[in-house]
Amino acid sequence: MKRATPDKLYFEIGPDNVPTMHIEPGEEFEVQTQLNRGPWLKDHPDGEALRAKLYDSRTPPPSIYADGWSLPYYMPAGVPTGNPSSGCIYVDGAQPGDMLRVHIGGIELDSVGYTSFPGNSGAAPGWFGASHLGSHSRIVKIENGLIHWSDELKLPASPMIGLIAVATPRERIANSTAGFWGGNIDAQELTTGASLMLSVNVPGALLHVGDMHAIQGDGEICKAGGIEAGGRVRMRVEVLPRPQTMFWPRMENETHIGVLAMARPLEDAFRHALEGLVMWIEEDYGIPRGEAFLLLGQVLEARCTAIVNPTYTYIAKIARKFLPAPKTQLA
Repeated sequence: MKRATPDKLYFEIGPDNVPTMHIEPGEEFEVQTQLNRGPWLKDHPDGEALRAKLYDSRTPPPSIYADGWSLPYYMPAGVPTGNPSSGCIYVDGAQPGDMLRVHIGGIELDSVGYTSFPGNSGAAPGWFGASHLGSHSRIVKIENGLIHWSDELKLPASPMIGLIAVATPRERIANSTAGFWGGNIDAQELTTGASLMLSVNVPGALLHVGDMHAIQGDGEICKAGGIEAGGRVRMRVEVLPRPQTMFWPRMENETHIGVLAMARPLEDAFRHALEGLVMWIEEDYGIPRGEAFLLLGQVLEARCTAIVNPTYTYIAKIARKFLPAPKTQLA
């Protein structure tokens, strides 16, 4: 099985990123994601232990903890930070005008993660500044599907992939943001069993994957996650005709279909996601847009999944049980 590794990290998504791996549609592959180091470890009392172990080689060094925690792949000191993608994946046969359907398979988390609140974020009231609430952070052990938040509290791990993107037609865009190309979406739905659909803009699509979280609450209010983590995720992709009304990324799983939109202000992200879902229901399920809007008024599920990124993420989704069979079935 082919594997995309952190040997080459990209911190920007762009049409000129040199591919590090080629895959065929339908081929299963694995992505080993890079722990999102970020600047937020600098003031943490345990941060020095982690910083001391940053290394320039991609060969994992010995365990950093006496009890045998394995060390995930940290970034070398001095490199840029911010949601790195593990290389750039060229999908053979993908061309502008196609749709890339990314299937997310099993996710295996590394054994250490962290989260932090720097003292302020787009989710916090202004008085939650450093002089009031202050900055907080926590390094956690991840073991047997549990996040060791404290001696008393263990959180069930719910891993997700924060960054899935294809290249835009022309510009380079920092991995911290998101838009029609995907990017730093940070939605909990992007997990095992789900598919993300993106419009292909350049030959090969140039798929970027990274920013794994062990868990994340709605809004990603801490700014550093969720629990930032590294690990491995299995994937495969399909290349399909792009639906005529598709602009924003689409998500589907066994129970729901949904549209993800990223914008500022927050209400624009919601409106874009709702519009995209209405158009999808009309085009694929044959329900006229007015009727679709009326139906969504009763059963729409919508929420903000990330409010601290340069662009805010809103998802609008509907349970499949409220829809007829689609006119065309995706594989």
